Amino acid sequence: MESELISTLDNLANKEGVKGVLVADEKGLCLGVRGIAKPETAAFITSLANTARHLEHTHEDKVECPTMNVEYENNQIVIRNEGTFTLAIFM
Repeated sequence: MESELISTLDNLANKEGVKGVLVADEKGLCLGVRGIAKPETAAFITSLANTARHLEHTHEDKVECPTMNVEYENNQIVIRNEGTFTLAIFM
């Protein structure tokens, strides 16, 4: 799994317009970063993603994983939680 994670981080980080990438586990532990992403933000980003899951009403048997878009100054962060991990792409 580690080589797959490294490959995914590298692949995303090399996309045009991407300034950084962060992946964290469900508890907010940083699993990997590239570019301007900072490991110390992993818990905060995971918390945002987990909170966003509670904003939308869903059926009991279906859990939605919303995608968040945070904009500040001339930057943008796209955050998505998939249950076992959270991905943040800095653009």
